[in-house]
Amino acid sequence: MSEPRTSTRDRILEVCLDVFNERGPAEVTTAEIAAEVGISEGNLHYHFRRKEQIVAALFDQFEAAIERAGSGTAFRHLHAQPHLAYLAGWFNSMWAWRCFYAASIYRLVPALQPRLTAITDRGQAHIRRMLRELVRDGVLIVPPAEIDRLVVNAWIVASCWFDYVRYSQGVHKVTREHLNWGFAQVEALVAPYAAPPGRPARRD
Repeated sequence: MSEPRTSTRDRILEVCLDVFNERGPAEVTTAEIAAEVGISEGNLHYHFRRKEQIVAALFDQFEAAIERAGSGTAFRHLHAQPHLAYLAGWFNSMWAWRCFYAASIYRLVPALQPRLTAITDRGQAHIRRMLRELVRDGVLIVPPAEIDRLVVNAWIVASCWFDYVRYSQGVHKVTREHLNWGFAQVEALVAPYAAPPGRPARRD
């Protein structure tokens, strides 16, 4: 049985995600997008009249992917420790949609900024919930007064490490190796709160 054909619109979005991740949407012309997809520029404009519409359509997918990562279930197979599995979910989603962690994209489509703010609020709520569950289960020991500080610090590092390696370390092309580095920075924030080995988990 043959697989269903990908629609032209979906192919445009797939190609644009790849090239936007590599170069940023501001650096890619509609003529280049059409050539990458293998269609005429007129056909591209039939589906998306402006590049900003492509960015907005991709943002819809990005928002859904981040919400799935926030559920904490998508990447549980990657780590035995639940908080590391959760972080792996965030970082894999960030890598897949890394173009949305560049400020330039929100200058191109300013209407997306309020939606990014909403994603930030929901994302921090997910992290806060996860930390409280891990404290409840005896996996982490975090004083209640420190939870919000840990949430904010983890979010800042997780959201800004792309720009840090680009501008502070002179990296022109972010790779999977840098992704692992960013993951380790957030893990280092959580590690001091790990419960001692052998401490029994709470059973409320």
